[in-house]
Formats: sequence, structure tokens, C-alpha cells
Amino acid sequence: MKKELNLCRKIALGSLIQGYFHNLRGTVQAISLELQMLLLKKDPNSSPEVYQRINKAFSLLEKLQSQLETAFEEISGEKKGSWNLKKFLEKEILFWEANLDFKHKVKKEIIVEKDLNVEGSYNFLKGIFCLIFQELVYGLREETYLKIFIKDKVEFVWDKEMEKEALERLKILAESLKDQVEIKVDKNKLQICLKNFCG
Repeated sequence: MKKELNLCRKIALGSLIQGYFHNLRGTVQAISLELQMLLLKKDPNSSPEVYQRINKAFSLLEKLQSQLETAFEEISGEKKGSWNLKKFLEKEILFWEANLDFKHKVKKEIIVEKDLNVEGSYNFLKGIFCLIFQELVYGLREETYLKIFIKDKVEFVWDKEMEKEALERLKILAESLKDQVEIKVDKNKLQICLKNFCG
């Protein structure tokens, strides 16, 4: 019975998810409005540090808004279009930084050598990069420097040896997806070209 109750809750959450995100956005906007009011009604007795902290709170709210949008996109419906790969990868990194080791112990940098857009299904794109990031997040060691180059292909380069099991799974992934994408895996590098998707 407990299992059925838990399942019911998850199903209900799925049907209510838009409302949840609507309420969360409303709360963030209300906090933002309150901070704006504080800035507009400057108190001459307040120190400059107070307003520095308010501005910092604005920055944190913007980050929270981005995290909410990323989370909402994870559960929203199928979309097709043209997707800027840099923005897409920034959101993907933000999503995977819920893993705190990946967030704090792996340095990440996106280097754009060529502005690249990808045409097609957003969920297809997310699915492929989800499979790749899953292995990177759990396979990269502490203090690794991960560089992501965007050019005609996307290239992930890491400067420390990856866990062997994760590397092997990436090689298996490359083979299993060869009809959809071209993936080449080496011990310190992964290249991906989305066949018929790069534009």
C-alpha cells in the first residue's frame, strides 16, 4: 500500500508541475520586487554595504530564476527548433551541478571557436548530452579541468584520467548511437558531431 501511495503522489506531482513552477516564479518575482523597493527608497542612514548586499541578492535571484527555467524545461513537452549550442551546454552544466562534487571539484569552461546552432528535437539533443554528461559527472576525478570546445564539432577535453568504467561506458554509448550521432572517445577527449543536426 505504501508503494501505491508514493506512486500516486508522483503521478499527482506530474500533473501539477506547471502550477508548482508558476508558484515558485511568483515567489521569486515577489522577492525581487521587495528588493527593488528597498533600492528605490534608499535610507540615508544605511551603509553602502547594505546596498551591495541587495545587489548581490539580485544576482542570486537571477541565478535561481535560471535554475527554475532549466528545471522546468526538463519536464516540459517536446520542442523543435534551432538551439544555440553554447546556451544549451550552459544549461546542461547548470543542471548537472546539482551534483556538488561536479559543481565544486571540476573546473568547467566553454570555449566557442564557432557559433553553432543545432536544428531539430530539443528532447533528442537533451537525451544525447544527458547520456554523455552522466558519464562525465561521475567519471571525472576531483580537480579535473573540463574544457568544452564548440566548433564544427563539440569537443570535451579533460586533463586528468577518467574512471575506467565511465570511459568504457562512453565507448559503448558511441557505438550504440552511431546511427544518430558521430561520437569519438579517447582517454582524455570526446568529440561529437550531430549528423543532420548541425547547421
